Amino acid sequence: MEVPAQLRMIIFGTFLLYTAILLGIGVYSQRSMQKVALANYVDEFYTAGRGMGALVVALMIAAGLCSAGTFLGGPGLGYAVGLAWALAGFSQVFMNFCVLGEVGKKIGIVARRIKAQSYLDILVYRYERNPVVALLGVFSLVVFMGAYVTSQFVGGARLFESMTGFPYWLGLVLFSVVVLIYAAFGGMKGVSLAVIVQGLVMTIAVFVLFFAAMGRLMPLEAAIRKIGQLDPKLISPWTWKPEYEFSMWVVFGLVTLGLPHGVLPTLTYKNTKAMRSAIVLGTVFVVLWTLMLIWMGNLTRALIPNLKVPDHAIPSLAMMVLPPWLTGVVLAGVAGAIQSTVGAMILVISAAIVRDAYLAFINPKATAQQLKSVTQITTVAICAVVFLAALNPPKALEWVIVFAIGGLASSYFFPMLLGLYWWRANEYGAIAGMVGGLVTYMLIKGKILPALAFGMDPIVPSIVVSGLLVVVVSLLTPQPSKRVVLTYFGKGVPEER
Repeated sequence: MEVPAQLRMIIFGTFLLYTAILLGIGVYSQRSMQKVALANYVDEFYTAGRGMGALVVALMIAAGLCSAGTFLGGPGLGYAVGLAWALAGFSQVFMNFCVLGEVGKKIGIVARRIKAQSYLDILVYRYERNPVVALLGVFSLVVFMGAYVTSQFVGGARLFESMTGFPYWLGLVLFSVVVLIYAAFGGMKGVSLAVIVQGLVMTIAVFVLFFAAMGRLMPLEAAIRKIGQLDPKLISPWTWKPEYEFSMWVVFGLVTLGLPHGVLPTLTYKNTKAMRSAIVLGTVFVVLWTLMLIWMGNLTRALIPNLKVPDHAIPSLAMMVLPPWLTGVVLAGVAGAIQSTVGAMILVISAAIVRDAYLAFINPKATAQQLKSVTQITTVAICAVVFLAALNPPKALEWVIVFAIGGLASSYFFPMLLGLYWWRANEYGAIAGMVGGLVTYMLIKGKILPALAFGMDPIVPSIVVSGLLVVVVSLLTPQPSKRVVLTYFGKGVPEER
């Protein structure tokens, strides 16, 4: 959309102030990391000493899993699809509970026992350090989380473009530089410090925009009637078939355990009290963001009925109902959601490549100095690759996110869940589950065997196939080693055969 020059500069100036704050956090984090002993550098880089408090953990999960999907793609689908998406989108309000309530305590205990520095460490150690499990894990992370990270960069640059009038590529550069500084050089400490600023700014931005928008839209009955006249389906939550709606709840609610960047904070909390408080705090944040943003995306139709790009719903609404400097705050808030996700994702991918590829297969005897260098180089390289991939953005941001979630969950959900809570799961079952789930997902998603979806998103049949394969193959093959069982389940487990 066309942005007046004066308005553009005010919005841009506000965003630059926010960016400067994050760059300051990045510089501080980088200097802090330089003081870390060489022998502890990698562990500190990926886990920040496992001493995170409740607010940081809550925001890392909430902002990390919401991101561009909730702040741009979700309202965009609310604008394009209507209230059917609103009904599906509310499934994500359980994400903090699903992550911390399902596996938070167990992963926290195991991570300290085996000194895990990544999500994939938990999986690989559980399955006897099998190289096939490691390689499959790295492959899924690079392909699907790579797509996920790219979608976040696209969302940020698209947001910047629509709200400032400046070119898409400039926004992409600014987002990339900020994340590069605080994530690639500050590690988990940089991400955790940044997420506090980002989470609070994005919450303020959502509240400001919501109340300003409601003031413009009142009375709501007239606004909803106007949307219904454009298309009656936009004001009905029942336009999707029940089986497809159910599958959306699975995608955005149940399978968050299969998203490594969402589970990453379980490696970092300082104690159980902090973990439990993070469940409550995170739920409050996500409920407020989801309720306000998806509803605003749908109601934007009443004010701006013909947006060419649905993902522009929230920024366009902000520019219509807010003064310029507050519009800049909204830009900074949504940017914060995106950047916090990108930072966590880049650390997950980096840890997988460094620990489960380089250290496991390329240089098992790497020195501490070599690991430090490889960690930094890998993280910077990931930022560069994602930047290049984001130069050619997709049209529908939320569908890219759904694709990435599906690939990650079909690979990880049941191998991780059963690995944590069923002692009999073994490496052969994990390999079968990861391959079977991923192949099923690709066959359905690629429309080679669409009938297997039974009207649902491909992720549902894929995780069902994965779970069945883990159970059946594990029962037909040898038990896991006693060492692994004792590490993950403690005393009172069956003896090794």
